[in-house]
Amino acid sequence: MVKINLMGDVMFAELLENYRRGLRTVLRRRGIDPFERARPALAEADFNLINLECVIGDASILEKPFSEILISPPESLRFLAGNNINVVNTANNHALDHGRRAFERSVGMLRDAGISVIGYDAGRFFQEEPVVLEAGGMKTGFLGYNISNFPEADRRRCVDRIQSVLAGSGSSADRLVVSMHWGEEYTNIPPPYVVEYGMELIEAGAGVLHGHHSHRIQGVLRVGGAIFAPSLGNFIFDQKVRLNRITAVLQVEMPRDGAMEFRYVPYYMNDLFQPEPAPEYDGYVEQINGYLRDCLDGGSDRYAETVRRSVEKGHRANRIRMRIGMLAHFWDYLPYTGRIIAFRRGRANPYSIIRDMDCLESKGRERDGRD
Repeated sequence: MVKINLMGDVMFAELLENYRRGLRTVLRRRGIDPFERARPALAEADFNLINLECVIGDASILEKPFSEILISPPESLRFLAGNNINVVNTANNHALDHGRRAFERSVGMLRDAGISVIGYDAGRFFQEEPVVLEAGGMKTGFLGYNISNFPEADRRRCVDRIQSVLAGSGSSADRLVVSMHWGEEYTNIPPPYVVEYGMELIEAGAGVLHGHHSHRIQGVLRVGGAIFAPSLGNFIFDQKVRLNRITAVLQVEMPRDGAMEFRYVPYYMNDLFQPEPAPEYDGYVEQINGYLRDCLDGGSDRYAETVRRSVEKGHRANRIRMRIGMLAHFWDYLPYTGRIIAFRRGRANPYSIIRDMDCLESKGRERDGRD
């Protein structure tokens, strides 16, 4: 028997709108462990899997304030290693924010800490083979991919490649866990393409489908003999929007023979960014599961407009919060006004868009060899 806990997006950094007062600052000033309230559940599992939504390191190709956004100091590795977080997905839309070398150093530090890295393979953002880990007399294979910022044609191409990998990986592991960064932000209902591709990946051999990127939970259901979790939301993240703080731990038990069992345990991220058990959200979780059930029963298209409105509303509200927060702390941003304005106008967007899965080149070039 193998026990796996799966969680959503984790970062120990700050967003631009929370510069010098967000999660990274709170962790440093308070000296707390963000996993403290979840530690009992983490200690019981053979494997704990997260999506790491930041780079770990102390160097960037960017200039302030962006060089301090979505990057976490090396000492934050202790939060992972000290809490049995032993499998980390790095394939997501922020992996290359600070340049290729910063990302590669982050991967190296994770591995040096004894943490298995998925979503990266031999200088590419596409895994051709699973990372296979043994526990409980079984071999479990882990794969990680990002299609969150791909146009439809590239998404289709990537999912076709993933299916080929799954088809060829059955002999290397008893079960396969596939971690997918996909979907749309600020919605509790997966968009139709996530449902469509999710069913294809399960059919191709994914035993557990572990999704993230939406910042909100989107339910968990059994599909045949597999477990489908299109998004596990935020787990530790630099946001305090209530719906983005409702999260969960997906606890999966994998016997060598027979059906997998799972529990979907609700948590809530408190004001110190620590997820803590929240049984009061059991009803909310069941409601979200109902939406997912409708989608799997052929209703994903009828939810498409609901998803579109939710995403639009969420981004609009986030822009308002961002502007209010930055204006309220104007002096923190004043030295960087020109850079921020350029960013907002799209002339100097530092955030990486990864579309070529076979290389690690980011949107911009490494400047002057610095990283």
